[in-house]
Amino acid sequence: MQLLLFNLAALAGSTAQGLTGFGSGTLTVSLLVMLFPFREVIPVVAMVVLVPNMILTWLTRHEMEWRRGPIAAVGLSAGVLVGAQLLAVLPAEVLRQGLGAAILVYVVLMLARTPTPDAPPPQSASDSLGLGLCGLASGVIVGAIGVSPIPLLIYVSLRYPKQVARAVLTQAFLLGTFTQVAIYAHLGLLSPSLAWTALLTVPGIVAGVLIGHRLHYRINQKTFARALALILLLPALRLVLS
Repeated sequence: MQLLLFNLAALAGSTAQGLTGFGSGTLTVSLLVMLFPFREVIPVVAMVVLVPNMILTWLTRHEMEWRRGPIAAVGLSAGVLVGAQLLAVLPAEVLRQGLGAAILVYVVLMLARTPTPDAPPPQSASDSLGLGLCGLASGVIVGAIGVSPIPLLIYVSLRYPKQVARAVLTQAFLLGTFTQVAIYAHLGLLSPSLAWTALLTVPGIVAGVLIGHRLHYRINQKTFARALALILLLPALRLVLS
């Protein structure tokens, strides 16, 4: 039963990931923390999301954003190193509830005034700085509670069209999740038994990514932005009410 639940959660999360470039970790964690201990779920999901990130990187390899993606990826990875230390020492309840409130604010803003950028802004020093700082802040959040890279998500959804946004998020999450898994293993948070559980979710992950990837090309920019917001609604409520 446990393995089935992990696969179903991975399927839901990976479908969101394939659709938007985001959501695999957030949805999977949000579903599993209702059933399993928080500090066990976070390291497992970190390893789980490696698979959809790698698959999506391959599927979208011709769409990669090589000027912006690496900046977001380095920032996110650096933040993860800090956030993982917080996961090991800080009360999870404090982190979850504060983040949940921030996510709800974002969801309301996105649904009330959905951004629909048709083209990315010109590459500039300020754009690179914004990406790097948002990636860093997001990495701290991801490392600490495994979900919701809110600053980076807000930044890309407001400034970039959906294809560029998904490419930047995919590149950032690929490097970020490798860093996350490595630091969790180093800190002793990811045991061999938890790693094995993560590997057994691959069937659900692969199916979800392929479904979401197909759906990505069937929706417009406004629907894409709203999907990002709605994906966050369940985890936000879960975090606030936990």
